[in-house]
Amino acid sequence: MISLHVYLKPKSGMEKTLESAIKDRWIDAMQVQDGFISAATVTPYSDEELQKLEAVSPNHVYEVISFWQSEEQRLAWVARPIHDEVFEEVINASEELSYTLQTIEQSWNI
Repeated sequence: MISLHVYLKPKSGMEKTLESAIKDRWIDAMQVQDGFISAATVTPYSDEELQKLEAVSPNHVYEVISFWQSEEQRLAWVARPIHDEVFEEVINASEELSYTLQTIEQSWNI
């Protein structure tokens, strides 16, 4: 199993547009793909709260984490035209976008 972590910062004034592109289009289309397990969108605590906790402040506003049975199945989803169609909306509303992949060594309740 693998996880894809996508880090996003919306363009100024595009916060709601980006949120909608993520949940109403991208994740909605992703969740019906072969090999998809689950996904979550997470947002950081405020900088003030993180400072109090002596935690690092991330550079992103949203992190979308999706879990897949295999990298091959995730790549098959990326190769489908629907991926480009829905992900383009995410790109258009984002000022910054980066990602990483990780191998799931052990999981609980996924």
